[in-house]
Amino acid sequence: MSVRSFLATIKTQLETSKGPLRFVTGNQSADLDSVISAISYSYFSNLKDKNEYIIPLINIPREDLKLRRDIVSVLSAHSISEDLLYFVEDFARLTKSQTKTELVLVDHCNLQGDILTDAYQQKRLEVVAIIDHHADEGIALDAKPRIVHSNGSCSSLVFNYWYDCIGEKTEFYKDIDVISLLLAPLLIDTSNMTQKVEEGDEVAFAKYKEILNLPGNKTLTDLESSEGAVTTKLVATEDNIFERFYTKTKSEKKNVKGFSVSDLLRKDYKQFEFQAKKSAIRIGFSSLSKAMSWILSTYTHDEVVAACIDVCKINDLDVIVMTPSYTRKDNDEYTREFAYSFNKDSKNAEFFHQLAELTSPVLELNDNVYSLDKAELSQINNNKHNQVLEIYNQVNIRASRKQVVPAVKDVVEAADI
Repeated sequence: MSVRSFLATIKTQLETSKGPLRFVTGNQSADLDSVISAISYSYFSNLKDKNEYIIPLINIPREDLKLRRDIVSVLSAHSISEDLLYFVEDFARLTKSQTKTELVLVDHCNLQGDILTDAYQQKRLEVVAIIDHHADEGIALDAKPRIVHSNGSCSSLVFNYWYDCIGEKTEFYKDIDVISLLLAPLLIDTSNMTQKVEEGDEVAFAKYKEILNLPGNKTLTDLESSEGAVTTKLVATEDNIFERFYTKTKSEKKNVKGFSVSDLLRKDYKQFEFQAKKSAIRIGFSSLSKAMSWILSTYTHDEVVAACIDVCKINDLDVIVMTPSYTRKDNDEYTREFAYSFNKDSKNAEFFHQLAELTSPVLELNDNVYSLDKAELSQINNNKHNQVLEIYNQVNIRASRKQVVPAVKDVVEAADI
């Protein structure tokens, strides 16, 4: 059965189901790894047990899917349309009358998002399984499976788990559909198997190639555009196929043409609530693929300030943190930045002003920001809304959002605010 056909079957099953619902969801950034990990977990669970229908949930509003052009492109190649998918508003609707709902977490190991968190706190939601490659946050210790360890792509861990559960002689050896779907996050997360590759990725990649090269699976057209369909065995042109697929998917991921500043902030977003000594602090984290200097030269100052204000208001945030990562055009160096915005009338504004200084021991921040006019930044901060924007160069380029979030969490939780 193709993945599309399976998702259509879930829709049919939901119409007649009267029992408790079970969902599987990725993290709140809803990147390619999270979405494909959730869909493939659901698909493989049904391969193992034909009576098992776990609903793959994308942990964002439906309207935000269009901002993730890489995901839309990959799913479209498998004829998976938006109407076959489930989003946070669907979760709220489907579980409204449910007294208990089960949830599987993939690509994160603690609940993210107000809708899921509220259901969990009301004891209407139980985390029953976890597969993740982030730092262990220590919840749901009796979950089965509970696989939490470092790996390049979480999708590899999902595949490896179900491969071991199901065994070799299974349907996905006859249909490359789910395998070519799984290749997308693996290649993106490991830069075409050149960076951050760990044992789980190597095991999964070897199996993918083995399955794709079995008799009867002689083409890999799902990885190619219709103009450049592959008509030879994978093994004959393996490197070219993977490189083209990786390049095309990465290009779609970085494509922000026509986006507003608010779109950029929503495209890859997570939020957390950290408990300081006297109060709870809500902070959003937006990963950006463009330099802050590019944003400030592409949009007006008012647009940038308004977007920061809006994202804080809509999500009830104290601070919005932005983590740009990109390759500089002048010297081809990979670069990271650490930026954040808050209102200077906030009761905790004095502490927020110190956020860069306090996180610098981990992130190694300085003022030498690529192509940034400091006078322009000063001008932006003299706005009528009293919204502050701080921007720093991040010398520790190894620290992605996976490290930035804990660094901010640690200083907030130690703060006397």
